[in-house]
Amino acid sequence: MHRLLLVLGLLMAAAVAAAEVLPLEPDLEGYQVVLRRAANRSDKLQVFQSIWGAIRSDFIDDTDKVKGLYTQLSNFIRNEMQCTSGPTGHSACELQQEVRRHLRSLMAQRLANLINAEESIQSYGMYVGSSIEPSLVRDVLGHAIEDVYFHRPLEKLTQQLDQLYTDRDEVSFKMMIEAQLSLYWRYQAMHDSNEAFLFNMAHAVSKIQTHHMYASVDTSLQRRVEALHSSLPPVLGSLFHPQGFCLLSRDNREYLYTTITDDWNYGLNGRKVFTWHKQNYTDSAGLIRAFVQEQLSTPVFTLRSELFKWYLFVDPSEGNRLGALRSGSPSSSTSFWTITYVQDALIFRQRDLTLCAAERFDQERRLIKMLPGQMHTPPSEACQWLPVVCSPQYERDAT
Repeated sequence: MHRLLLVLGLLMAAAVAAAEVLPLEPDLEGYQVVLRRAANRSDKLQVFQSIWGAIRSDFIDDTDKVKGLYTQLSNFIRNEMQCTSGPTGHSACELQQEVRRHLRSLMAQRLANLINAEESIQSYGMYVGSSIEPSLVRDVLGHAIEDVYFHRPLEKLTQQLDQLYTDRDEVSFKMMIEAQLSLYWRYQAMHDSNEAFLFNMAHAVSKIQTHHMYASVDTSLQRRVEALHSSLPPVLGSLFHPQGFCLLSRDNREYLYTTITDDWNYGLNGRKVFTWHKQNYTDSAGLIRAFVQEQLSTPVFTLRSELFKWYLFVDPSEGNRLGALRSGSPSSSTSFWTITYVQDALIFRQRDLTLCAAERFDQERRLIKMLPGQMHTPPSEACQWLPVVCSPQYERDAT
């Protein structure tokens, strides 16, 4: 500190005594560092260079001091000295870039350390996002993610980056989006294959696009989110679609639907679920939405039949037959699903049972049951379900 004050004292004594002063933030332990406005640009640059030398000597890990110098250098270049203005301009911009690289390194290292230690990153993320310009924020995020990429499970890392968003804070919302984008495109660049990560990333993108703040995000950032969404496996986009989907059995392309009038004489007020015999047919009775119930290494889902908001459940007393729960809360033992996918098909499981199209119930309907012995990948085509867009029209009365 004494060395820094001595350097600054000598520089200020050489400046024009009668001039105004411009404060250089931050205040170094109570001492205000000033630049004389009347000094020429070369003198001001010399002050900046000397301050940078003193910081490197005695405060190399002090993020606030480095950030303060970077901010004032940026203002100086923007207002007084263009990079093309001769040797002094070139030198000023070279100094700014050197300070920027060090500031990026300090911020990225701190963020990476918090992520690796599984500590909260929310408050530090707010500090980064609110104190530097967006381009540097993106740079910090990119380097932090590069540092932790091989040290954290990717599916877990996606969930950690969600913590950057602070409720109702637009800056942190955009920063969280930038972090997820940076992580995903690094995954793509590494040519990795991780189904759990893709599930969690698809979930993160769905939450971003349906968030009330998303409409206020600038169009360039929205386009980048759309590019990420388009790059994900389409089957995951269908699974997380906010309007829901219908399901066709890959085996016979019959669609799964919840009956409207066919009660299940069961204490939980069930409604029966079948597939309809007509191939590739859908209607509103088949509309389903998937909700993340638990966020583990991969999401655990509930599935809701949207016509009357009934959750799908499995009845062990009926041969593990699928039904829709008319009332009551979904149970973790009968209504929680793990989901995987094969190409364009989804696979729904509970424990060691897999959801499959089963035997005929009558000439028009087929039973849906949870069957054992389908844990291999892929299971039989009767246990693979194609998510498709539902037709909104009723062409028949479901029974």
